[in-house]
Amino acid sequence: MRTGSLIIISLLCAVGAAAQDNRITVPLANPSEPATIKANLLNSRITVVVGTGRDVVIATTGARQRERSRQTPPPGMKEIGGAGIGLNVEQDHNVVTIREDRVMGGDLTIETPVNTNLQIKTTNGRSIEVTGISGDQEIENVNGAITMTNVSGSVVAHTVNGAVTVSFNRITGNKPMSFVSLNGQVDVTLPSDAKARLHMKTDHGAIFSDFEVKLEPTASGTAVENSDGSHAKYSLSAQKTITGTINGGGPEYSFQTMNGSILIHKK
Repeated sequence: MRTGSLIIISLLCAVGAAAQDNRITVPLANPSEPATIKANLLNSRITVVVGTGRDVVIATTGARQRERSRQTPPPGMKEIGGAGIGLNVEQDHNVVTIREDRVMGGDLTIETPVNTNLQIKTTNGRSIEVTGISGDQEIENVNGAITMTNVSGSVVAHTVNGAVTVSFNRITGNKPMSFVSLNGQVDVTLPSDAKARLHMKTDHGAIFSDFEVKLEPTASGTAVENSDGSHAKYSLSAQKTITGTINGGGPEYSFQTMNGSILIHKK
């Protein structure tokens, strides 16, 4: 049994540190219970994958090279410490909170048990990628894509500049979900038996699906069955929000982009 629920770790990736110093293991207070990971970073690309153990493992790469090129030691001297590039990591009752000690940049990789809730955000980190995680997942980006592969649970995925691509293994619970980009394609693959009420809107693009989408009478748009041999069974076009149901309806799922198309696949 692990004792103590609050653990605070400072990860400093100093210029002269060895590569293994950029990897830390965060033990969970209750490994048999789902974890929650919260990370809000500025310039870091974030990848979340399923780990092989019961702990959360955090690794950083790419930040040291930028710091090294910024400052060289005086002649005849070498750096033995000082300003590093790091993270503050806090674990409290299975909630792991990751904060930047300084503007880090580079890549952040998080390995976590499969049953993990995520609250992940980056601003200029290029992309966020999540693979195989099961839980309530809130993913937010500003200048980059969001890619989620073989995830389960519920998802809210929003970005400003980039594509949103989500593929589900399973949908658990009866929660609303949202997939939004301002400038990018929204591409979501749902289980074939998913029951949902869909709200779909694109200002400069089209909406495609191979589900049997039953449009509501108030929907402003048309559904045309494709005969060109493409995988999309229906092509929907409208200037306003289209509302329809799949498999009899269920929780509300929102799909929205201003500049791009919307694809809703049946897995």
